Order: sequence, then structure tokens, then C-alpha cells
Amino acid sequence: MACRMIGSANWRLVATVVLLGVCSLLALAIPSPQDDEEDGTRRIWNKRFQEARARAARRTGKLTNAPTSSQATSRDVGVSDVTAPTASPAGAVDGELIGVTVWRLRNATASDDQNRPRLLAQKDGLQLIAARVAADTPFSEGQMVRLGIEATSERDSYLYVIDREVYADGASSDPYLIFPSQTTPPGGNVVTDGKIVYVPAQADPIPYFTMSPTRKDQVSEALTIIVSPTPLDLTPGAPGDPTRLDSSQVAQWEKQWGGRTEQRESRGGVGKQWTVAEKEAGEGERRLVQGDPLPQTIYRVEVKPGAPALVHVPLRITK
Repeated sequence: MACRMIGSANWRLVATVVLLGVCSLLALAIPSPQDDEEDGTRRIWNKRFQEARARAARRTGKLTNAPTSSQATSRDVGVSDVTAPTASPAGAVDGELIGVTVWRLRNATASDDQNRPRLLAQKDGLQLIAARVAADTPFSEGQMVRLGIEATSERDSYLYVIDREVYADGASSDPYLIFPSQTTPPGGNVVTDGKIVYVPAQADPIPYFTMSPTRKDQVSEALTIIVSPTPLDLTPGAPGDPTRLDSSQVAQWEKQWGGRTEQRESRGGVGKQWTVAEKEAGEGERRLVQGDPLPQTIYRVEVKPGAPALVHVPLRITK
């Protein structure tokens, strides 16, 4: 009897292992909802971000499929529920990937889903809701905008955002360092696997930009995003009083680090609201995992391995 009991237990153990293995293979074989809607290039780029998030989970000792309060809202954005990353084909992605999500903010209304997360800031006594937009979305004067930035580097890198006004004749203003600022906490501009950095930061006095042209002929705000493996020798300014940079120095960085760039939008992400997962990750309460929303826009920059990467994100202004 004892021998039969042991044999039965062993059989059940083997069956369980086989079943789990089959389930894992099926999970890898079935494309994610977001992969179904993306082109082949964007699917490969998505996998790079999923792999980076899996690395972060392994380092922190947390399972990539651990349930979170954002599980339902993550699926709303149409992202993968697969818990084991599929390796990208060798040589499929050369250069560096930078994920950028542009958020357009508005005042919450009584008809909005009360279960959705709100920004901590308020305007005119109302809480603010953020929704994703494509990178080339035009903004009207007075609209509120913020950015979420994520990278796939296996080691800590440093994020910098430079702003210039662009005018109808093609001329631009001096460049200004708008992130980090003096209110950015130590490490607040560090990007690493599974971490999202918001610009402006949640802790800033006003955690969003307001589109307010300083000249009638201004057509856009030209943002330059730099992700560098080493800190740059820059002095942050106060919020509302950013540091002016040397134009020739910025031009040199653009030449060195701004290689040929491609971008891909998430076709199903536009209009989706800020999720609890993205809010918690921005506040440092957790890291993004594979089932969380992926960046709305992904840029691939052709640079040498280990070199800084630089991309341009124009915020167009309509009249």
C-alpha cells in the first residue's frame, strides 16, 4: 500500500510538471492581444521591453505574472499577459530603444470611471485625468501634457530632456534643460529595466506642461530626449526657470548620439487612460511587469552599443 501511494504521488507530480510545460509552450505560441494589432517590427520591439521588465522582476525576486491592482486596466490597453518572454531573433534589433508615452490631461468629470487613477495634482479644483496620444498629435493652446519615458538598457542610465521653441520660419529658441530640475530627487532621472520616469515628475509643484506659445508664430515645442550610460555635466535649474544650454554643445550631442531613428506607435493605445500600474511605477512603489501597458511610441536609434541615445519628440501646437 505504501509503495502504491508513493507511485501515485510521483505520477501526479510528473503529470503536473508536464501540464505546466504544455501551458508554458502554449503561452509562448499564442500572440498577445497587442501583438495581434502591431506590425512585425513593433512586435519585436515590444518583446524587448517585455524582456527588460522580466529582468527587473528576476532581480527583485518578484514573479512577472504576480497579480496587481492594475491587472484589469492593463488588459484594457491591449498588452501581453504572457509570463515568459520570447527571445528576439538574433540581430533583430540593432541600436537602442526608447519608449515614450505622451499624455494629454483634462479635468475629470462626473461621467468618468471613478475606478480610474487620477493625477495627484488638481487644476481649478478638479482632479486631472491623463490619456495616451500619438507622438504627432497636435495640441491647442492651454492643453496640459506630460511624458512617460522607459528604456531597455540592462544597466542604469541617465535621462535628460531638452526643450526648444520652434517657429514658423524654421528658426528655434535656445535649448533649455527642463529635466532633471532642482526638485528631482537623487536618482530621479535614472532609467532602468521596468522603471518609468515621468516628465515633469509627480513630485514637481506642477506635474504637467501647459502648451502656452510665447510667440504668435510658434508652431511646436521640440523636445530632445537623451538616455546616457553616464551622467552628463549639467546643472539643473528650478522648475519654471530651466538652465539654458549652449547651442553648439547640444548640436554636437545630436551629431554624436542622434543616429538614424525609426518610430512605431501602438495602434490600440491611443485614448487609453493612465493605469494604476503606471501610476505606482512612476511613484517608485513597484516596477512595470510584462502584463503592464507598453510605451505608446517606441523609438529605435542607431548608435553604438553602450553609447548615449538621443531622440526628438516634437509637440505640435495648433492655432
